[in-house]
Amino acid sequence: MITFDEFLEIIGVWTQVTGAVIASIGSTIIVKGETEEAEVIGTELVVIGNGVEAVGNSFQAVALSITDEEEAGLQFAIIGAWTQAAGNSANAVAGTIQLQGEEEEGTKLDVVGDSLQSIGATFEAISASMDEDPDELTRLAIQGASLQAIGAMIEAIGAIYILRGRKDEGEQIEAFGSYAQTAGATISAIANTEDILTEDRFLY
Repeated sequence: MITFDEFLEIIGVWTQVTGAVIASIGSTIIVKGETEEAEVIGTELVVIGNGVEAVGNSFQAVALSITDEEEAGLQFAIIGAWTQAAGNSANAVAGTIQLQGEEEEGTKLDVVGDSLQSIGATFEAISASMDEDPDELTRLAIQGASLQAIGAMIEAIGAIYILRGRKDEGEQIEAFGSYAQTAGATISAIANTEDILTEDRFLY
């Protein structure tokens, strides 16, 4: 039987995936959009996506905080989840600022948010790698978290390009980073969900 914290963790990882997909769609619209209206719609989707991701990260952090299990690297995972939540929240605020016409200030905050996301995902990768006897699912979780960290850092680089006046290139780089993050979040969600379900099948 799945415990409440396990259920909350599963909800959290898939909520994060949902948010990442929404943000990726928004990034794609921004890159392909030829009108100001399209860019606004894309940015709004990115804001919504990041907000949903922050909720998912928070669910994960709470689930990990209340678990009875004693796992190696658990504190790293909790710190990582909260840091990612902070990063996604910063990105959502950044997008809102951009929609209000303060593009430069919003983009600067976007760099901070992406960097926090990358740091948080790195903590989660470190947490998973501390398992003394890693199985296939653990290795998959490490790969997923690592891909998220790389994707978020690529997004930060894209935002820096935008700040330096290379908007088209920056938006394309941001979109690529967003796709990488979505892929990483999906891989991590599959690994974590399968790990929980497999463990419960074994125990019960």
